[in-house]
Amino acid sequence: MKTLIVEDDVATRRAIEKWVRDGRGEARSVGTAGDALRAFESYEPHVLIVDIALPDGDGLEVLRTARETRPEIDAIVMTGSSALDHAIEALRAGATDYLLKPFRPAQLEAVFSRIAERRRLEDELDALRTELQETGRLGEMVGRSPSMQALFEVMRKVSRSEAPILLTGPSGSGKEVAARTIHKLSRRAGKAFVAFNCGAVSPTLIESELFGHEKGSFTGADRRRIGYFEEANGGTLFLDEITEMSAELQVRLLRVLEERTIRRVGGSEELRTDVRLLSATNRDPREAIREGKLREDVYYRLNVFPLRLPALKERPEDIPFLVEHFRRQIEADEKRGIERWDAEALERLQRLDWPGNVRQLRNIVHRAHIVADGDRVSAATLEQVLPGSGAGVAAASSQRTGSGNARRGAARPVRRPRPSGKGGPRRGSARR
Repeated sequence: MKTLIVEDDVATRRAIEKWVRDGRGEARSVGTAGDALRAFESYEPHVLIVDIALPDGDGLEVLRTARETRPEIDAIVMTGSSALDHAIEALRAGATDYLLKPFRPAQLEAVFSRIAERRRLEDELDALRTELQETGRLGEMVGRSPSMQALFEVMRKVSRSEAPILLTGPSGSGKEVAARTIHKLSRRAGKAFVAFNCGAVSPTLIESELFGHEKGSFTGADRRRIGYFEEANGGTLFLDEITEMSAELQVRLLRVLEERTIRRVGGSEELRTDVRLLSATNRDPREAIREGKLREDVYYRLNVFPLRLPALKERPEDIPFLVEHFRRQIEADEKRGIERWDAEALERLQRLDWPGNVRQLRNIVHRAHIVADGDRVSAATLEQVLPGSGAGVAAASSQRTGSGNARRGAARPVRRPRPSGKGGPRRGSARR
C-alpha cells in the first residue's frame, strides 16, 4: 500500500514515514495542506494520514478532497485530545479511523491492521463476485438460475453482518454448504467454523456437546471438556436441525444469545463467548412452533435474517452445472477418466423429481461415474442407476441402511483433533 502522511511536525512526520516503510509499504510525507493536495494528484495513495491542524489550512478539507477524488481511500486523522470533536467530524466526513496525539506505534499498528483486514476481505469478495459472474458459483455453491442468483446476492450482503441467520429449505438442499460460504465471506473467515447437528446426538448429551462440562459433573465425566461454543469462539457456530433441541435447552440457548456468556455443565464460572450463530431446519418454523418443537422466542432470536434455499426441482436449469461440478470432484477421487455427460443424460436428469435434492443428485452422479464405460456418461448408463432400476434400487437401499446404521451407532459427532498452532479452527462434524 502507498501511504501519504500530512503532518507539519517534522519529527512526527519522519517517524511515521519510517514506520510505514519498515515492511508496510511505500510512504511519502508533506507538511502543508497545499503540498498534500499536489502530492495526492501525483502519488495516488491508498492510505492518507492527515493532521487536522495544519499551518496553511484545515486537514478536514484535505480529507474531503481526497475522498471526492478517490472514494475508496482509507483516511486516518490525527488530532490532540482538545480537538476530539474534530475527529468525530472527520469520521462523519469519511475517515476510516483517528489517532489522539501523542500516540504509540502499537496504536498505529492496530489501525493499519484493521485497514489491511478490511482490504483483504474486499479483495476476496471481489474475486468471489467475479467467479460468480463468470461461472455461476459462490464458494462451493453452484447455480445460474434466477433463484440461486438472488440467493447469492443476499448471502454476500448478509455475510458482512453479525446478525443470526436461520436457513430453511428441504433436506439435502445444501444448508450447511451455504453456512460455510457465509462464514468464508464474513470478517470471521480466518477463525473457526464449527458445525453441529442437533439431530445426530442423544438429547441428554447435547448440553455437554454445546457448552462443555467440568470433570466429575456426571458419571463418565473423567476430565474437563470444551464445548462447541468455546471451540467456535471468534468464529461461526452452525446448528443444524435446531428444532431437534429440547425446549429446556432452547431456553438456555436463548440466554447464551442474549448475555453472550456460557457455563459448562457442572461449572459455576460464566465464560464470555464471541460467536456468530447460524442455524438451520428442514421443517417449516411456524409449524414447528405450533407443534412445540421450537419456542417462539428462540425462533425470533435466531431468525433475525431468514434465508430459504430452493429445492432442486425449483431450479432444473442448474442441474447441468451441478453435474459438472460433482463430476470434477468425483473424478479427482475416483480417477476413472470420465470427461463428460451426454446431453441426453443431462436432459433426463432435468425431467426427474428430486425429493432428496442436491444430495440425491450427487449420489446419482457418483453411481453413474462408477458404472460408466469409456470416458463419458450416456443416457443408457444413467438409466442403470436411477431410482427404480436394479442398480439404483440396490444402491439406494444400501445407502439407506448405511445411513440408518450410522445414525444409530453415533452417540455423538466425531471430534477431530485440534490442529497444531495457536488459533487453528476445530470443526464438529455434522450431516449436511
